[in-house]
Amino acid sequence: MEDAEFLALFKNHAFSGAEVGEHSLRQKLEEIAEKLGTRLGRSPLAAKTVGLQLSRKKDITSWKDALKKDNFSDPTKALLWSYDKLDPHLQRCFLYCSLFPKGHRYDITELVHLWMAEGFIDSCNGNKGVEDIGKDCFSEMVSLSFFQPIDYRCRTTYVMHDLIHDLAQSLSKEHCFRLEDNKVAEIPYTVRHLSVHVESMIQHKQSICELPQLRTIICIDPVIDDISDVFNQILRNSKLRVLYLSFYNSSKLPESIDELKHLRYLNIIDTSISELPSSLCTLYHLQFLKFSIRVKSLPDKLCNLNKLWYLERHGSWIDDDPFNSAVPQVPNIGKLTLLQQLFNFSVEKQKGYELRQLRDMNELGGCLNVTNLENVTAKDEAIESNLHRKTHLESLHLGWIYIDDINVEDSLHLEILECLMPPPRLKGLTIQGYRSAKYPGWFLQDSYFENLETFKLVNCTALERLPTNVELFRNCCSLHLKDMPNLKTLPCLPAGLKMLSITNCPLLIFVSSDEPEQHDQWENIMNREQLVSNLSLISGKSFVSKTSDIIASEFSSLEQLMALMDEDMPRVENIRSITEREEFVIEDGINAWIYCHMERMGLIYGRSIGRPLVPPSELHELTLSSCSITDGALAVCLNGLTLLRTLCLTQIMTLTTLPSQEVLQHLTNLKYLDIKSCWCLKSLGGLRAATSLLEVRLFSCPSLNLARGADEMPLSLAKLKIFWCTVGANFLSTGLPHLRELYIFSCRSSASLSIGHLSSLVSLSLCSLPDLCIVEGLSSLQLHELNLQVVPKLNAKCIAQFRVQKWLLVSSPVILDHMLSAKGFIVPEVLYLFNCKKSSVSFEESANFSSLRDLTLAQCEMRSLPGNLKCLTSLTRLGIMDCPNISSLPDLPSSLQHIFVWGCERLKESCQAPDGESWPKIASIRCKEIK
Repeated sequence: MEDAEFLALFKNHAFSGAEVGEHSLRQKLEEIAEKLGTRLGRSPLAAKTVGLQLSRKKDITSWKDALKKDNFSDPTKALLWSYDKLDPHLQRCFLYCSLFPKGHRYDITELVHLWMAEGFIDSCNGNKGVEDIGKDCFSEMVSLSFFQPIDYRCRTTYVMHDLIHDLAQSLSKEHCFRLEDNKVAEIPYTVRHLSVHVESMIQHKQSICELPQLRTIICIDPVIDDISDVFNQILRNSKLRVLYLSFYNSSKLPESIDELKHLRYLNIIDTSISELPSSLCTLYHLQFLKFSIRVKSLPDKLCNLNKLWYLERHGSWIDDDPFNSAVPQVPNIGKLTLLQQLFNFSVEKQKGYELRQLRDMNELGGCLNVTNLENVTAKDEAIESNLHRKTHLESLHLGWIYIDDINVEDSLHLEILECLMPPPRLKGLTIQGYRSAKYPGWFLQDSYFENLETFKLVNCTALERLPTNVELFRNCCSLHLKDMPNLKTLPCLPAGLKMLSITNCPLLIFVSSDEPEQHDQWENIMNREQLVSNLSLISGKSFVSKTSDIIASEFSSLEQLMALMDEDMPRVENIRSITEREEFVIEDGINAWIYCHMERMGLIYGRSIGRPLVPPSELHELTLSSCSITDGALAVCLNGLTLLRTLCLTQIMTLTTLPSQEVLQHLTNLKYLDIKSCWCLKSLGGLRAATSLLEVRLFSCPSLNLARGADEMPLSLAKLKIFWCTVGANFLSTGLPHLRELYIFSCRSSASLSIGHLSSLVSLSLCSLPDLCIVEGLSSLQLHELNLQVVPKLNAKCIAQFRVQKWLLVSSPVILDHMLSAKGFIVPEVLYLFNCKKSSVSFEESANFSSLRDLTLAQCEMRSLPGNLKCLTSLTRLGIMDCPNISSLPDLPSSLQHIFVWGCERLKESCQAPDGESWPKIASIRCKEIK
């Protein structure tokens, strides 16, 4: 950087925050800043860290003090000066972060929990909780640029600059140590906190177990050996406070866990542990317990852990599977009076856990799921739960779960919900299975909810509208409406809404004001013969049931619409028998659906019902599924959504084209587009104008003309997935210069596909393409990943031209043989044989297997593994999954370090110690998972 640019950067950081009101003071600070700027060696990192530290205290004494220090031209000295200015408790928290390797993505919640367990957080501030204090500490370090925020998988994580990481490591080396394979240094005797990042722990067993001050063991990544013996040694260290495992060979945590009397933090999420021993309940100091969805039940005396503060079952949230009976109950949850955070658990009366158990748990926070409310028959129990006093609660799910499809109003639901008043500071609220047409009184209070950010209504069959209380949504940024068969209108949506999802709300109809007269043109727009033909072509065995479900859903939607409008039902009654046949005939079903669809479009356009959907301009994500929005209404909806990142359209049968370029060119932040089961969609409209688009996924759009589909795709596209569509000969005739991943699954296509001009392509998947014979242009590509499944006509000469560097999946040994016999073909690092129907498979012995590290066979019908596996001298990992006919193992290479056998009962028996036929062949392998 030039001197002037660098000085401007430094001043920008130094004078950030509160303004300096006094002119003379500002002038003197400017003079000091210019002198300091010459000492920073033009290092942007030094400018940022020193500048941000100075910005906290804009007085002459503090700034002159910085002038007295050594030259800051070495960034390390600037960072050290900034570190020295931190409060001691912040320094301790910062140094602890050196336990994680460079490039690690720090999760603020996980890090704060570790700090709390180590006793690093000062809890003297009576106005704030310990976790909030910890988050403030982290935020302060972020503000000083010790950490940088990054977006990762739709959430914010943090990284540390390598130089800052070096500083933390150099200052903490006496107490914090990372054990890594590429480190030759011995572990200092004084180490209190240890992280493990090695392939094998056995060789480090003695040095780990002889550390007298050890308080922390964090396993960063899975190890490849059996750590049971090492773990048993670790359990003898009664001083351990934190135990964070990322791999454990057994499915049960050992009973001897009770030796760790001072343990505060136990994380076994990334292990195969599915059973917790009763001895765990004697760890009376335990504050944090985190485990995976593999654990199906909890020990009866878990309530003895009276200091338990945080309990997490890590996995998918229960909304995704309301009938999931595997969600463990917390026995006698009411006795855990200090519990503040509860994630992915439920309270179900039918299993003996009554709502009144929550009565005294006023510290309860996190996410609470109260389900099976249909078994609550008296409101007294709901009142006694005192939900409104759980002021730390962040997210609440209240659910009635029915396995039938009863669509009747239940007045008791309103009484129960009235009594289950949530705390006013709640951030997330889900109501599921509610069957009253009225909302409870607390829902209608103008200022009851202070912080509600996420609101979900799921399967609330009697509700016809959302609450009219606008104040309820004033801070709402996420609104989800699902399975609401009687929902007819939407209110004015909150201005700050970021995410809107509408799924299966058939009476929600969005039409623009100038569209009703278009009904006369509808039959011309829709080519029923082409639709029947295309759907019949792409509806293979795997898709027939899906097609049947969609048609039944569409018929149900029409019934509701006709009932709403007092239309004569008998004229569509004859269609019911087609949808309810035991054996579904796809041509009859599609013709019946077309008749239903024409009736539906006549009602929508002919009656001029519905109104436009106008979401707020700050919307980031929009999902519309199984509702009605017309072409014009979608254009109105998307117009001006300059911040929209994700658009998902599913089973929108009223849609024939996407909006024009004039509309889509303003979607300057659109990254992801999903279109599924939109049977009448014929054109992608002006999609090419959406120049920020990175990923497009098209599922089951039989009317869509993809003959020259690339012409409609924006040049920015990096990933394209197409399922159950018809792909024309010239589909990719126009280059997509940035396309890296191409997936074509279960499509009817032309005989040839040309991809040589896709110069950035690194991942290619061609699956279930019965018509494909030739893929042209392979010689110009350097693929990293290749997936070839069920391509029966693919030319052998074409197959021999594939070259793949990292990952190869095939379903046919014939395809594999063609590749292996090709001159110059090198088997990539990972080889995956999937769904192979042959009874035997052999590997070409002359093939080059020197790069193969990982071999997996899954869902294969073969009776034995290839006999020459022993020749694969670089193989380190072997996986065999769901191969029921394999009964034994051949000789294995000595390089093998990891073997998985899952869902193979005959082979599992053969691999059992000590008498199994195959046991001697795997006994010496370090890591074995036989399930």
